[in-house]
Amino acid sequence: MDTNVETRFIQLSDERQISYCEYGDPEGSPVFYFHGTPGSRFEPHFGDQAGKDHGYRILAPDRPGIGRSDYMKARKLLDWPQDISQIAGQLGLDKFGVIGVSGGSAFALACSYAIPEKLQFTVLMGTWAPVAEEPSLWKQMAPLDQFFGKLSGSFPWAFYGPFSMIGYAAKWLPPQGFAKSLESSMCAADKTLLQDHEIARFFANDIKEAFRQGVRGPADDAILLYRDWGFKIKEIPGMVELFHGEDDRFAPYNYAVYLDEQIPNSDLHSFPGQGHLFLMNLFGQVFTQVSRS
Repeated sequence: MDTNVETRFIQLSDERQISYCEYGDPEGSPVFYFHGTPGSRFEPHFGDQAGKDHGYRILAPDRPGIGRSDYMKARKLLDWPQDISQIAGQLGLDKFGVIGVSGGSAFALACSYAIPEKLQFTVLMGTWAPVAEEPSLWKQMAPLDQFFGKLSGSFPWAFYGPFSMIGYAAKWLPPQGFAKSLESSMCAADKTLLQDHEIARFFANDIKEAFRQGVRGPADDAILLYRDWGFKIKEIPGMVELFHGEDDRFAPYNYAVYLDEQIPNSDLHSFPGQGHLFLMNLFGQVFTQVSRS
């Protein structure tokens, strides 16, 4: 993975700095990419060429306390659209698209709800779902998520300790060893992909960068996903495109089905036999789809 891509910074009105990287076509149509939970600004590495080919400028910010973005205490999911509005304003962007991957999908949906007038499109890839409002979704979580989900209702320190082990594993285990530590959340297709040493190294480095400042940022990010999101999916006004592997265990396929049923205007693109990690190679199809809209 190319971690030599330039890291840039934008200072917000409360003096926090948000770090981000750019990929794709510098003169292209802007799209914000929201990384997974945990994840980092390095994630769209595999989308760089597709962005250039299809004319999209990919802006990938680290969320607060993650990577090199400043920590924000007691943040809420709906704080993120305001951060994005400020970033876009400073970059001179009136309109833009948003792509949320895995846990980042919740933050893309928050933007769809809170700032729909600014969005050209919303894409969810391997989406998470509002598990706190629907018990059947909670029961479908992978074993590791079920464990963290139970801890999310307790004091933060009770969550931070176990969650920090993901960061330690990414930092200290060899890439293939780190991948093996998460096998309980993987389908066969994901395990096969991670046999590729470049992909395994990319995966581990991305998670390691998420924990650069310690556990608080990525743990707070995860806790937000397990709790009430602060808005109703049914109230999202714009069109939402969903891309999801039917064998996904990190974010079960039924999460995409649920969102497709609940969001008034949505389109679900399903991929039989695919899991979660194939999404890194899906940028071309995503850009082709949103270009038609």
